[in-house]
Amino acid sequence: MEILKKIQQFFSYWYVRYLLVTELYMVDTWEKIVVHILFGVIFTMFWYFNYSIIVSGIAQLRSSTTHDIEQIL
Repeated sequence: MEILKKIQQFFSYWYVRYLLVTELYMVDTWEKIVVHILFGVIFTMFWYFNYSIIVSGIAQLRSSTTHDIEQIL
């Protein structure tokens, strides 16, 4: 049970830091929810962009580079 308490304290500590850094501790509950949703949407958009564009682009570069090296040798 002590480990669960430490985990809960860890997340509580970082949540309070998040509220302080974003200055959300001063706003109403509904405003916090709106900001959390916006952060979630932006994070999801960045994740999708990185997953669909960047990762697939890197995979294509790796496969084309391997193929090009095999042709040269």
